[in-house]
Amino acid sequence: MVVLVDTNVVFDVLGKRQPHYAASNQILCLCQRKAIVGAVAYHTVANVFYYYGKAATPFLRERLLVHLAVQGASSATVQDVLRWGMSDWEDALQAAAAQAAGASFIVTRNVKDFKFSRVPALSPKDFLKRFHPD
Repeated sequence: MVVLVDTNVVFDVLGKRQPHYAASNQILCLCQRKAIVGAVAYHTVANVFYYYGKAATPFLRERLLVHLAVQGASSATVQDVLRWGMSDWEDALQAAAAQAAGASFIVTRNVKDFKFSRVPALSPKDFLKRFHPD
């Protein structure tokens, strides 16, 4: 199963943000163990650099980019997604990357922001409960 990991999940892990760290980290661990195929939108990498600076380089090189694919989207895909009625541009780009990756789900803490996405969204906790209840 392919999942698109939203930027907020990556930020939860990188910043060890509580109370979200444990579930978000487990999502990345599943990608690392190849239990799921993970992808991040291309602009997630830029967002990480913007917010965390060069200090994030080891995390990107050793954890994120080794175990998750970086997914872009074509102009046609982005234009299609903009017709879905999503109000947040960044979320629309996440949805476009998810569609381009052939993702089954977007794993995000902002599930409600993806109500018009054709790729359904689940929170990290809900994804884990549904597919990895151990």
